[in-house]
Amino acid sequence: MLDSVRAALLGVVQGLTEFIPVSSSGHLTIVSTFFGVKLEGQQLRVFFSILHLATLLAVVVFTRRDIAMIIKGIFCKEGNREQAKSLLLLLVAATIPAGLAGVLFKDYIDFSGVRLAATLLFVTAAVLWLSEKLSGQRILFDMDFRSALLIGLFQALALFPGISRSGMTIFGALIIGLRRDEAVRFSFLMSLPIILAAGILDAGRAQLPAVPVILGSALAFVSGLFGLWFLKRIVMKGGLRAVSIYCIIVGGISLFFAGGV
Repeated sequence: MLDSVRAALLGVVQGLTEFIPVSSSGHLTIVSTFFGVKLEGQQLRVFFSILHLATLLAVVVFTRRDIAMIIKGIFCKEGNREQAKSLLLLLVAATIPAGLAGVLFKDYIDFSGVRLAATLLFVTAAVLWLSEKLSGQRILFDMDFRSALLIGLFQALALFPGISRSGMTIFGALIIGLRRDEAVRFSFLMSLPIILAAGILDAGRAQLPAVPVILGSALAFVSGLFGLWFLKRIVMKGGLRAVSIYCIIVGGISLFFAGGV
């Protein structure tokens, strides 16, 4: 069942883990299983999508300057139109792989499988550990279409529960030589179309109790704001390895209790 307490817990988990690179889908799967959230597969996915839309609002707050630049440059013909156009094209390129993967494979992935989510947390841990060693000097507008497409391929892998979207996109951005702050910035922006698309596709497909959904969404938004701030801090301050160790611990414990080891 989905009561207010469980919905609140899942909302906080979603808001924090959507941006702190520990995989929100993996944590939602693990927490919902161990805390007895009894929903059909479709209902569970719909609730997760609603929580994603709540965190989308948090991203809008954090990226409002870049969003305003795109709107002014493209639609109002104000400000730096070339930068606005360039940023929009980069986001389109970065969204293509995940968009295609979501349309083609989403219905074939088991979002309720604890063993899969726990196992893939080890992949996230490895990516975060490697990311700590990477740092470049390029800024966002030094990227070309192919570089953005490459980062988008990393984002597409996060369709699987247990793979962190923010972790993969920051890793991809660092591989092509972006500065750490610019990697975080682009990761934030990349999340906008993906979260929006996922929410629109699934949010209206099942009936859920209103009060738990509203409570969970509100907490997802608030905790999402903290998660965004914390992600930027740990990337800039060198805290990714600590998060990597956390993923290993959570993955191992979850596998143990799920009977996977």
